[in-house]
Amino acid sequence: MSAINIKQQITQVILQIIPDITSEDLQEHVDIFNLGLDSINAMALVSNLQDVFDIQLDANEISFENFQNIATIAAMVEQKKGF
Repeated sequence: MSAINIKQQITQVILQIIPDITSEDLQEHVDIFNLGLDSINAMALVSNLQDVFDIQLDANEISFENFQNIATIAAMVEQKKGF
């Protein structure tokens, strides 16, 4: 799985969770909390990412810093997958 593929999958997961945004709104370094991610859909995002990438996130990994944008989420997924 390539870094580009990981980012594409993350984008698809986010687009399913945050209503009323488009892939044009969701650029790699755009803060997804500013696009409408809140605490409720953030938990859905965590759950969906764990399912899509077959990873388990520890409580200390579920932070604003790791979920700020596509780039930070991808870096965390790559670390969990051992890339």
